[in-house]
Amino acid sequence: MVFDKLVEIFANVIPEVDSSEIKPESTLDEDLGLNSLTMMLLAVSVEDEFGIKFENAENLKTVSDVVKYIEDQTK
Repeated sequence: MVFDKLVEIFANVIPEVDSSEIKPESTLDEDLGLNSLTMMLLAVSVEDEFGIKFENAENLKTVSDVVKYIEDQTK
């Protein structure tokens, strides 16, 4: 559920990335090509969608890290 919604958000924020290529193990910087600006846009979109705030986001390296963070914050 969280993963699928996150892929939708990725598709909106970084449309140049084929969403079918996004896997839980995909790295945010190398595989998806996120830079600081796209990370900021992604964070804002995720915060709005899930009603959370990102703190210590520098530890998030993969899509699964983001999914776990969202799941932990929404419990």
